Amino acid sequence: MASIMLRPTVVSFLDVITEVGEELLELEDVIVCKKSELLGLTLKEARIPEKTGLIILALRNQGEDQLVFNPGPEEVLEEGDTMMVLGKVHQIDQLRQMACDVR
Repeated sequence: MASIMLRPTVVSFLDVITEVGEELLELEDVIVCKKSELLGLTLKEARIPEKTGLIILALRNQGEDQLVFNPGPEEVLEEGDTMMVLGKVHQIDQLRQMACDVR
């Protein structure tokens, strides 16, 4: 098995982006369900960062293998799409409610 070596600058960056004051940021996936208020909206229309404070890092469309990193505002959210997000637990929970992603 190959080992992964991260440069010190990258490790420092990861430490900084995952720790905000006393709170840690989580990297999570959120799935859009068929009853979601986000269904059929573009990312621009959904206004997820404004409503939740989350950063959307990537989007995987239902049935696709590849992630779209730093998805653009015109990406449309469809049933089964997965969003990779970075934020606080309560922000992720808020998006899960919007997406109807109950786990």
